[in-house]
Amino acid sequence: MSRSVVLLGGPDSGKTNYIGRVWPALDAKQGRLQIAQQPDDISFVLEVTDHLNSGSFAPRSEHADARRDFEVIVAEEEGGAQTAIVIPDISGELWLNAVKNSEISSDWMNELRRADGALLFVRVGSDQDVRPLDWVTSKKMMAKLGNGEDPGLATQVMLCELLRFLEVSLADRPDGGRPRVSIVVSAWDMVDVGKFAKGPKAYLEHEYPLLAGRLDDVERLDLLVFGLSVVGGDLKVDPDCRDAVQEGGLEGRGWVAMQNSEGKWERDGDLTLPIAWVIGT
Repeated sequence: MSRSVVLLGGPDSGKTNYIGRVWPALDAKQGRLQIAQQPDDISFVLEVTDHLNSGSFAPRSEHADARRDFEVIVAEEEGGAQTAIVIPDISGELWLNAVKNSEISSDWMNELRRADGALLFVRVGSDQDVRPLDWVTSKKMMAKLGNGEDPGLATQVMLCELLRFLEVSLADRPDGGRPRVSIVVSAWDMVDVGKFAKGPKAYLEHEYPLLAGRLDDVERLDLLVFGLSVVGGDLKVDPDCRDAVQEGGLEGRGWVAMQNSEGKWERDGDLTLPIAWVIGT
């Protein structure tokens, strides 16, 4: 049975690095999902994995038209029922431009309509994050500085629009249920102990209240929020993490944050969980 799961998010949201990290997790066959058949061509995924293994995150695409799809057949257990997962990797710049122009191409819309699930990414501490401004104060300040540059579309507005795209486009699940969307807060290893304990949903409520409000209002989609750390630390600023990856590789590194049955947020080393939940395993 063929299923399609779409990954969305703005520039520097963590999508590509997740794909590069989840591939070896699938291949290791130790998580909820595992590879049932080796894909024909995963060269771009291996490029990202190589970046991570070398101790660096994959660079952002410089080309707004960059698109490379990842297709893989997975199963819950060896010899179990197989599901073909197609993950169209459309760059964050493309999604951002689609929202800015209030227009999505027919090609992308067809991808969304073929899919019955998605992962929507937002990254902690991204330098691409655009905050809403106090326009009166900001205009006065920019006038004094001689800077009339438009700061761009607020990130939470873009995320709300991406959520709307999913709400109106995703197909129902094969069993007739609502489409599932994992909200993935990447770089979750950067938050302190207090924020971790409150969870990524509370983080969104504080940092992106408009988005958090939309998550509460959406009725057609089944939503679940995850925290994500692809390698268990920040390769850019944490030399210990970087050295550990360079010396020991990716095995055993990275985790997702999920709520347990008692409502406590915990780390789980199974990086396939955001996809596994979306496809319903």
